[in-house]
Amino acid sequence: MSPTGLARETQLAAVEGSAQHGVPERAEALLAAIEWLQQARDPAELCQRAALAVLSVSTAAVAVVYFEATGAGAQLAFSGGLDQAAADACAGMLRDLVAAGAASPYLLLAHGATLAAPFCADRVRGAILLERDGGAFGEAEGRAVAEFARQVAVAAASLALREETRRVERIEAAVLDTLCEGVLIAVDGRVELLNRAAAEMFSADRDAAQGSAVEVMWPKLARLLEKGAQLDAEPLRIGGKDLLVTLRSIRDGRRPAAAVVSFTEAKAGEARIRRPPAAHGLRGFEDLIGTSAALGSVRELARVAAQSGSSLIIEGESGVGKEVLAQAIHSGGPRAGSPFVAVHCAAIPRDLLESELFGHDAGAFTGANPHGHAGKFELAGGGTLLLDDVIELPLDMQAKLLRVLQERSVTRLGGSRSRPVDVRIIATTNVPLREAVQAGRFRSDLFYRLSVLSIAVPPLRQRRQDIRPLAEHFLRKYSAVHGRQLRSLGTDALRTLESYSWPGNVRELEHWIESEIHFTSPHVTCLERLTRRPTALGPLHPLPPVRPVREAEKELYAIALAAASGSISRAARALGVSRGKLYRKLRLYDLSPR
Repeated sequence: MSPTGLARETQLAAVEGSAQHGVPERAEALLAAIEWLQQARDPAELCQRAALAVLSVSTAAVAVVYFEATGAGAQLAFSGGLDQAAADACAGMLRDLVAAGAASPYLLLAHGATLAAPFCADRVRGAILLERDGGAFGEAEGRAVAEFARQVAVAAASLALREETRRVERIEAAVLDTLCEGVLIAVDGRVELLNRAAAEMFSADRDAAQGSAVEVMWPKLARLLEKGAQLDAEPLRIGGKDLLVTLRSIRDGRRPAAAVVSFTEAKAGEARIRRPPAAHGLRGFEDLIGTSAALGSVRELARVAAQSGSSLIIEGESGVGKEVLAQAIHSGGPRAGSPFVAVHCAAIPRDLLESELFGHDAGAFTGANPHGHAGKFELAGGGTLLLDDVIELPLDMQAKLLRVLQERSVTRLGGSRSRPVDVRIIATTNVPLREAVQAGRFRSDLFYRLSVLSIAVPPLRQRRQDIRPLAEHFLRKYSAVHGRQLRSLGTDALRTLESYSWPGNVRELEHWIESEIHFTSPHVTCLERLTRRPTALGPLHPLPPVRPVREAEKELYAIALAAASGSISRAARALGVSRGKLYRKLRLYDLSPR
């Protein structure tokens, strides 16, 4: 039955009165009335429809509907012939009934000629009042009206919730439009909201963007959303502009269901300076040059590691190409499109290690970036972080690194907020880590965390079959740089190279070949013989044994005092300390002037 037809029938019933409904007729009328209720677009319309529709499920001549919803105010509607005084009286009766909170599904008043059905759902309370011209309402009719009243409550609660949601959305949109930074909210890969600043930034029509697929408008951003990446002021180029992007993904199980993205335009050069190396500039498996069985085994393990996201340790002597192998593993795996960030652990001063790895907030220390600084873990988000020479990390930093790997989140220096990170760790070392653990130089728990996968790269002296292809590769590479035509090695040159042990491994061979190129004719294509034979460095002098600082300092002060013939002033000047400090040290170490 159409709403118009229903309204017409209810009005006829109100005017003419209707006979007692049978059970099937009443059920059909109730379903039709409920369906019509659900088409209401706002609380006022719902109340008016309820007042009309209830007459179709009862024998009443007059109907009054009243309800109040939190945040939506009160609604009152009448149907049937009521004068103003009767209407006011009915309205007052309903308000009292609602305030009293009657628990019965319906009440029969005035010898059954008046029926009241209170209802309540969520934040909605109300009641329906019906009156007959003559006779009393029956029990079946009371139950039907009570059920109708319950449906009115449900519909009113739904509309109230919808109105509240719309109100919150309007407030949210107004707040976001006051921001200077662009904000985008995406749900299931589609634009849910684009604020004014973002629309201006991308020169986008906000109405046209609403509901559009992010993949169509900004493909690069869509790939980040699919991965569920978490970014903090990450420099990216989107829509032809260099931006600093902050992204938070909201997951539905394992799938990223929604995301909030904010954009600010990067200052000139900032994005270029902070952007991690692009994956397309990295080495691949084709850069693992050699034909030996040993290198073949390394390649096979590396291809397995490339398809995994587990931590990996690459062990090998200095110069064997551990970082080249790490780059090839990254480039050959599912993270190839994300950053590859390398950290040389031995090259960073100890005082800066934590800030470099984990980042710092504004004002974390003297000289800190006033805008804060993302650490290497954040910069490598979604990609790979290479910890080169991980053995050089101090033990206290090893403990902090272990915590980050376990919790998969970092807290910047001077900050309190934990930032989730999705990073694959590759660690390299030129010292077997198992031996370092036994010697107390490396934490065993961190070793187990890192060594899920492990690859040992053999030194060049153990795979001499690789010397020729490597040497000829370097010949072609540096001939192009230095204006030569060299392409191959002669028998004599190869014999000389293969007879040498290459303690510096591939790195030493590369530099030796580059050096030889300078002494060849520009038109020669084959390096027949070397101008000189490679020679190893002389034996290294062993370092003096490490002694406790207290012992070494005591000896230093004793020597200075003896050289000064017991003169405190002369000894203090020689040591570069004050007389007071010298006296304190002499008392500490039980030394006395002669």
